[in-house]
Amino acid sequence: MNIVNPVYAEVNFGDKAVNPIAKFDSITVFVNLILPILMIAGGLITLTMLLFGAYQYILSEGNAEKIGKAQSTIVYAIIGLLLVVSSFILTRIIGYVLKVDMPL
Repeated sequence: MNIVNPVYAEVNFGDKAVNPIAKFDSITVFVNLILPILMIAGGLITLTMLLFGAYQYILSEGNAEKIGKAQSTIVYAIIGLLLVVSSFILTRIIGYVLKVDMPL
C-alpha cells in the first residue's frame, strides 16, 4: 500500500509570473529601469548638497575657513550634477550607436 503519491512538478523560471527576475531579459530593460531612478536620486542629492552648502555659507559669519568649506561643498555638488548629466548623455550616445531602444 502506497500512502504518498509521487509528485512531478516542473517550474519554468523563464516565466515572468513565476520568476520576477525573468522580466530583465536583456541589459536594455535593466538600464531603462535603473537609469531614471539614478537620475532622480542624483538630482535630489545635488539639491540637498547645494542647500547644505548655502546653509554653511550663511552661517559662516565671515570666517574664511567656513566660507571656503561652504564654497567647496557647492562646487562639489555642481561637479556631481555635471557627472550625472554627462553619464546620462553618454548612455544615450551609446544607445544610439548600438541602436538600442531607450525610451528616455
